[in-house]
Amino acid sequence: MQDGQQPNPSIDLAANSVMLVVRMGRLGNRRKVPTNMVTVDADPEAVHVGKELLESPELKAVTAEDDALRHWLYARSLPSYGTLRDGVYRLPLTLVDQVDEELEAFRQRRQALIDKFLDRYPAMVNEAVARLRTLYNPADYPHLAQVADKFTFDYRYLAFMTPQTLSARLLSRERAKAAAEVSTEIEEIKIALRTGFAELIAHAADRLAMQPDGKKVTFRDSMVTNMEEFFGYFAARNLVGDEELAALVERARESMKGVTAQVLRTDDITRASVKETLDQVKAEMDRNLMARPTRRLILDREEVKP
Repeated sequence: MQDGQQPNPSIDLAANSVMLVVRMGRLGNRRKVPTNMVTVDADPEAVHVGKELLESPELKAVTAEDDALRHWLYARSLPSYGTLRDGVYRLPLTLVDQVDEELEAFRQRRQALIDKFLDRYPAMVNEAVARLRTLYNPADYPHLAQVADKFTFDYRYLAFMTPQTLSARLLSRERAKAAAEVSTEIEEIKIALRTGFAELIAHAADRLAMQPDGKKVTFRDSMVTNMEEFFGYFAARNLVGDEELAALVERARESMKGVTAQVLRTDDITRASVKETLDQVKAEMDRNLMARPTRRLILDREEVKP
């Protein structure tokens, strides 16, 4: 927030959002190789070598599912720069039911992937003996029941408020502290929303450009789906009421209405029109939204104890 700028009293994050805390655990698949087993022409203590315990597409599938959930949640929560630690999301109340359904569906999908991994685990341990040879250490491979316990998943919703039973002096102080923290978070959310949109638009405009030899720059379908996802959830995420950004998001959204990745690849007129609009939006972002002085707050990432 710029110096001297007062927070918008109409923005009430506590009334319109909740904190979602998500915790996921899984089996680690790397271990450090002891220095006495490393032969190099250097100080062994200066060399750090790791080994992959299991060659497991099944474990990679669990990791990919976890990463996909994080992306899915981030796209629907209010972004921030360091104000919230990993695994904590400020979620608009309007999206809580949708998110809760997805979390339960994720739990079932993830468990099915874990079960596949556990079914293969004994065989993969045997394969590791031949694959790692002298680097194989039986102590790196827990019993199956212990491995199963490594895979955890839980989540909870948290709402915060100042206890009304405090004395008038403490109540006033705590309300002032909460207001200052919310003001900082509001500015962080605004900066993060603007930055995320700016990066999205800049990437799309770049990929829709033509190469010097006249050939089209290639892009993945995800470029379009990521934009559609941002447009689709922007209104719910914009609890900070950033009207300037909302106008530019709507302008970009209108340019992409009904436009698919295939259309952008094959229809040169549409491609040029979309790129022109995105270039204009990017220029407006650079000129009026992204160049303003801001404060960036980075907090130590301490473990949240609900």
